[in-house]
Amino acid sequence: MDMTETGPLSPRLTLAQLDALRAVLATRGVSEAARLLNVSQPAVSKILRQVERSLGLTLMQRDGNRVILTREAELLQAEVERLFGTYESIQRLAASLRGDAGTTISVAAIPTQATRFMVPAIKAFRARHPDVRVKLEILANQPIIDAVASGRAEFGLAHSIAVTPELKTEDFGDQRVFCIAPPGHRFARLDLVSRADLAGETFVSYGPNTTFGRWISAAFARSGDDLQVDVEITASPTLIEAVRIGTGVGLVEEAALGPHAGRDLVVRPFAIPLSFRSRILRRPGRALSRPAELLLDEYRRIVEAGDWRQPDAA
Repeated sequence: MDMTETGPLSPRLTLAQLDALRAVLATRGVSEAARLLNVSQPAVSKILRQVERSLGLTLMQRDGNRVILTREAELLQAEVERLFGTYESIQRLAASLRGDAGTTISVAAIPTQATRFMVPAIKAFRARHPDVRVKLEILANQPIIDAVASGRAEFGLAHSIAVTPELKTEDFGDQRVFCIAPPGHRFARLDLVSRADLAGETFVSYGPNTTFGRWISAAFARSGDDLQVDVEITASPTLIEAVRIGTGVGLVEEAALGPHAGRDLVVRPFAIPLSFRSRILRRPGRALSRPAELLLDEYRRIVEAGDWRQPDAA
């Protein structure tokens, strides 16, 4: 008989056991997992011991009153989430094929795509399909890719600058990057902001560990310039607010600017041409549910209508 430190290997895990393991991994503890699953703490502890025996691994260790996940447990977490993403995808597809009321569409999107395009798309979609629920998860680029690849999200919304070779992509709706400055700034007298105009200014931009920040840095490098970022901010709304109150000047995607940007900000084209497109991400070889396709139709319509464009982008 095959033996390990945790005991003899047991038959394959059940979905209920994996669900308990998922809760423990997500909450980093037995007590919180028990509350999440609405069962007793001893019940979760028993299931966890069964899981450890089945896998032949130790997943949790005690340090006084604390419970610590082992490295093996942390490595298993991504695969457990992937499994449940596929399971939830099957459930959504089956409900859609049955035509059940209460179908849920799960979407993952970066903040700007979610706020500027998907939120109004959801409003228009729900006006026609009030029985369909929509779950919109706001994530960074890589977690969106992971969510779509695992099936946790039916589709994702990102920028075309994201590297997504493992997924099927659809790009459309060109967006430019604009230079922004506080109201009354000297840039208001310029028709175009050059790289030289940034000299002496506090430059607010996305950090080098973000997809957008790396993309902007690469564009500067191609023009023979180094990008010196004085204040790093990784979210467009916060970056815009920092510029608005006078922290400095920055570069921001067109869709992140609201309709009143000309009053609250100085907005000017930038001399280095920077543009990208909206990107829909899907799993290759996997058809979307009919409700998801209809929601995407609304999304495309809003992006292509161009009501969000800045006057200088015409």
